[in-house]
Amino acid sequence: MHQAPSLFVFHPDKWDPARAEQVRAYSRTIIPVLVPSSDPLAARYGVAGRSAVVVTNADAEVIWRHVSGSGALPDARDVDAALGRVLESQASPRVAWSRREFVGTVLAAAFALALEPTLTRAEAAAMATSQSAPGAARPVTLHVNGRDVTLTLEPRVTLLDALREYAGLTGSKKGCDHGQCGACTVHVDGRRVLSCLTLAVAAEGRQVTTIEGLDDPMQQAFISHDGFQCGYCTPGQIMSATAVVHEPWGPTDDDVREAMSGNICRCGAYVGIVQAIQQVRHGSAGGPQ
Repeated sequence: MHQAPSLFVFHPDKWDPARAEQVRAYSRTIIPVLVPSSDPLAARYGVAGRSAVVVTNADAEVIWRHVSGSGALPDARDVDAALGRVLESQASPRVAWSRREFVGTVLAAAFALALEPTLTRAEAAAMATSQSAPGAARPVTLHVNGRDVTLTLEPRVTLLDALREYAGLTGSKKGCDHGQCGACTVHVDGRRVLSCLTLAVAAEGRQVTTIEGLDDPMQQAFISHDGFQCGYCTPGQIMSATAVVHEPWGPTDDDVREAMSGNICRCGAYVGIVQAIQQVRHGSAGGPQ
């Protein structure tokens, strides 16, 4: 009786291999053995600490291997040629798969590895960079919206990227990433700053407020006066507007326009923005007349 090859899928310890679609794609032929890449078996097959697909024959000899990250997904012709060499070398082949089954199964497994969930950027940076090396990632504790958030960041990570990519606070927008549009405005110790130009490490231990943590009459005023259209710039507009109320600007609409000149609205909702700010500054009620 012929024996089918064994298919081992080596994965990182933190990878959740429960991928129903990919598993179904190749379990029709054989259920692969999912093995953490820290397992001694991974070292035996030369893939310790790597993501890999290894196929062995009935004698536990490796007949095909693909290591994730070592190149593009394997070409079906290469896989077919590898199997052909195995079949030709055996007088009485014990490989029960057909070429089609072998190619489809291995490609599906390799594709599943290529799509494996990545670690968070903080975890990846910590793993890829030694703590002792210059510029190494290190824990940074930010006090955001009333609670401490500890992130593992490289010194070059901006406050905007730390909030969006690491802390999951995507309200602050990346409009230009050059400090020219104001969409990324947040408050640090009560003052408005452009988070795309502020390093996260510089905000450590300081009070950071984002649009997610804001509870201010300005938000309702923007709604009442139609102070937005597409809404992309609105978080930055509101964060700047709430700061303007507490800054020493003059009382006129022109003063407000000058105070808000660092925030660009490409939709042109400036009239409503000024009206909303003036409503809050002067304590008037209601929306546009």
